[in-house]
Amino acid sequence: MSQKFSLYENLTVWENLRLFATIYGMSSTEIKDKADAAFGTLGMEGLRNVLVKEIPLGWKQKLAFTAATLHSPDIVFLDEPTGGVDPATRRKFWEMIYRASSEGMTVFVTTHYLDEAEYCHRVSIMVDGRIKALDTPAGLKRKYEAATMDEVFRIVARDAQRGD
Repeated sequence: MSQKFSLYENLTVWENLRLFATIYGMSSTEIKDKADAAFGTLGMEGLRNVLVKEIPLGWKQKLAFTAATLHSPDIVFLDEPTGGVDPATRRKFWEMIYRASSEGMTVFVTTHYLDEAEYCHRVSIMVDGRIKALDTPAGLKRKYEAATMDEVFRIVARDAQRGD
């Protein structure tokens, strides 16, 4: 799931889900069953036939995540999935990520919100294109004697070589 909203604005919510599910090779029955379940889980039953361009950003992000995971992939990559959404929507989005993870899906998330690192099982901090730290959030805070992931990042990135 890309950082910039990646679904088709001039298609309805249902048409987007059906399109991506078809691309992923799902059968018509699978698509209907999984999409119906997703609409119920997301509380989007009333939005099924609404054009995507008419729904708020938070709903679009949840829809994009659903489209990316409808076929139950082993791994999904999310590039800053909560960028630009309100705090309540961010929390709901992380609930979706937890649900996918609890069902066995590996979820990679890139984020600039270091408080979100607290929600992850493992965190990798990259500096100058290289992994400089890798552990659980608690392990990183212990190692760097920091109270927050923001403090960990500041310590790890202190000697970054920022090019122009």
